[in-house]
Amino acid sequence: MNKKLNKIDYRNAFFDEMYDQSIKNKEIIFLTGDISAHSLPKFQKKFPARFYNLGITEQGMISIASGLAMNKKKVFVFSMIPFITMRCYEHIKIDICSHNLPVALIGLGSGFSYDTDGHSAQATFDIGVMRMLPELTIFNPSDAISTKKICQILSKNKNPSYIRLDKSKQKIIYNRNEKFNSNFKLIGKKKDLCLISTGVMVHKCITLLKMLEKKRIFSSVLDLYKLKPINESKLINTLKKFKKIVIVDENTFAGGISSIISEILVKNNFVKPIRFFCIKNEQCFNYGSREWLHKKYSLNVEYIYNELVN
Repeated sequence: MNKKLNKIDYRNAFFDEMYDQSIKNKEIIFLTGDISAHSLPKFQKKFPARFYNLGITEQGMISIASGLAMNKKKVFVFSMIPFITMRCYEHIKIDICSHNLPVALIGLGSGFSYDTDGHSAQATFDIGVMRMLPELTIFNPSDAISTKKICQILSKNKNPSYIRLDKSKQKIIYNRNEKFNSNFKLIGKKKDLCLISTGVMVHKCITLLKMLEKKRIFSSVLDLYKLKPINESKLINTLKKFKKIVIVDENTFAGGISSIISEILVKNNFVKPIRFFCIKNEQCFNYGSREWLHKKYSLNVEYIYNELVN
């Protein structure tokens, strides 16, 4: 199973699982804003009355989703992250969240996934925007298994939810028996550094962990796959074990996991050395590959490693 999942990206892992869940649950409806994936045509073919491409009318799509949800449907809504979040924000707030409806928002292109498409397609502000909505649960999987498991959760969730999907393919880091009934997974048992991250950046942290070990800096990686709500007491108890905390985040400091963790630590009077590696609070008007953008914003592994060992 793991070898097969290593070959597919996040969105296809999600839609393969959505297809399986839709066989069991006839109330699942899928709406897309004129965007697709390799795993979607089989859903459309199998369930033509439950698949709707509504074109580039994202705000209307949200209102339609709310109407369907009010009529006992479980609705999945799919588009690129900037369009399904910021373009539709008021509609999500009023139509979905105010009524606490079981609509799952699927956003494609977390962080710099759409690297060469420019700043209108990039998603470095959405966590901060979406976590302001009290009713909304937010997920950010880090591999295909966590993506499939979160899809299972969303299929049964009776409240509004939002999942951020990366465009890339990544190595499997979870096993299929993982429960995903918490906010995070701690990878490793070392207590010098806790490298906190989410999504695709978790893989960079695992690379860092191996590099730091050669310098006898023994670290663990905390994959924050559920960004909201967070079990604060469990997180604090976990972080107490470490000497230092390092956050690696492909989002701006304001609103991203750097902000999330900082708020929790301050609120709980938790004091410990902490380093932040994230994007400046500015819009990115640069075009280039994802790795080039990471170097531009000091998010590449080599830079973080040198900062931590020197």
